[in-house]
Amino acid sequence: MFEILDKAKNLGYSAEIFYAKRSEFSINEEKQIYSRFLNEEGYGLRVFKEGKVGFAYSTRLDDNLLDSAIKSWKISEKDEANEIPKPAKIRYLNLYKKFDLHESVKEKIKELEELKEKINVATLNSTAWITEIGILSTEGMNVNEKRSGISASVSANYKDVGYVGPEIYEARSFRTPSADISELKDSIIEKVRITSERTALDFKPKSVVLTPKAVYYLVLPLLSYAISLENYYRHRSPLKEGEVLNENLKIIDNPMTEESVYSRSFDGEGQESLVNEIINVEVRKFLSNYYWSLKTKRENTASATRGYSSIPYIYPSNLEFYVNNEEEDLSEEGKVFVDEVQGVHTSNFDTGEFSIVGSVAWVVKDGKKISLKEIVITSNLKDLLKGIQKSSKRRLMIGNVNTGDLEIQGLSIV
Repeated sequence: MFEILDKAKNLGYSAEIFYAKRSEFSINEEKQIYSRFLNEEGYGLRVFKEGKVGFAYSTRLDDNLLDSAIKSWKISEKDEANEIPKPAKIRYLNLYKKFDLHESVKEKIKELEELKEKINVATLNSTAWITEIGILSTEGMNVNEKRSGISASVSANYKDVGYVGPEIYEARSFRTPSADISELKDSIIEKVRITSERTALDFKPKSVVLTPKAVYYLVLPLLSYAISLENYYRHRSPLKEGEVLNENLKIIDNPMTEESVYSRSFDGEGQESLVNEIINVEVRKFLSNYYWSLKTKRENTASATRGYSSIPYIYPSNLEFYVNNEEEDLSEEGKVFVDEVQGVHTSNFDTGEFSIVGSVAWVVKDGKKISLKEIVITSNLKDLLKGIQKSSKRRLMIGNVNTGDLEIQGLSIV
C-alpha cells in the first residue's frame, strides 16, 4: 500500500487508501441447511489535487487502481472543499473479541433450533465475522482496527388448519458469541402467538406505540436522512437547526458503545469517533463528514461511513432514544402497538412524509394481545418526533437503534 501512495505522491497527488478485510461464516437453515465461508478484501483509493478528487476501488492493489483513480480525477469538478482528511489521534475501543467463527455459529444455530418445538419456524440464520478496517494516506494517516461480531435471526409464523399467520422476523447482533439470545427467542414466540388470531381495528386509538423494531425500520431511515448536514445544506431536510421539537426527547448518535457491532474507534475517513447530541428538546446538530464540514464551515462530527467500494457518505452509528417520561409497561387498552412496517422506501424523505403499512401490529383487549389486520399509518417525521410522549424502561438494541417502546400521539391510522 505504501508503494501506491509513494507513486501517487511522486505524481503530485495527495492520496488515501481505505482497505477492508473480512472473514465471515454463516449457516442458514430452511428446508435445507447450507453454510458459507467468505474471505474478502478490497481497497478504495482517493487522489486529491488542485481542489479535485478521483476515486477507484478494486479487490487487487496494483498500479491499475492508481491509474483508474487518476482518470476519475481528470474528469471531476473543482471544489475547494475537496481536501484530503488530516491525521487524527485515535482512542481505540475494544471492538475485537477472539473466537472461533465456525463453532460460534453452530452453537447459535443449535440454540435457535429449540424454537422448532414451540412455533412454526421458516428460517434460521447465524453469521459471525471478523473485519479489519484501515486507512493510510500520503499525509501521515495510519489507522486500523479489528472488529468482530455475531448475529442470530429467525423467521416464523402461526400455522393451523385453514389459517396461516403473517411471517415474523427477529434478528439480533452482538459483539461476542457468549451473548444470550433468550430475549430473541421469547420475543418471536410471543409475537407468533399474538398473531394466532387477527381482528380489524374498529376504534380510534388514543396513541400508537412503536416497538424498537418499528423504530428501526420506520424512524431510522427518515431521521438518518434528515440529520445529514448535506441534506440540510441542500434544503432537503424537514428539520431546522434550533427548532423546538419535544421537551421530553433526546436523541444521541453514539459510536462508542462497545457492545454494538456498529461502533467504531474512527469513522470512514480516519477521524476519531465522537458522541453527538442530535436532538435535546430542540434540533442541536446535523451529522457531517470531512467534505461537508469544510463546505459548510462547520464542526466535523466524524460521521463518515464507507465500504471499500464507495466514497465516504454521512450516516449515524448508534442512535439512542431517551424520553423523560418512562413507564415499566405501556400495555393498555386503547393503544395500537406496531412492530413491523412495510413501504418506508415510498416516503418523501425531503419532507419526512410517510404512509406505511403496519404488517404486524396488535391491540390489548381484556388483558390479551390480539393481532390486527393490516393497518396504514400516515404522518411525517417532525410530527412523529413531536408526538413522542412516553418510553418503556425496558430498552432493546435493534440494528443500530437503542430505544424502548415509544408511545406517540397524533399519528393517523386506518
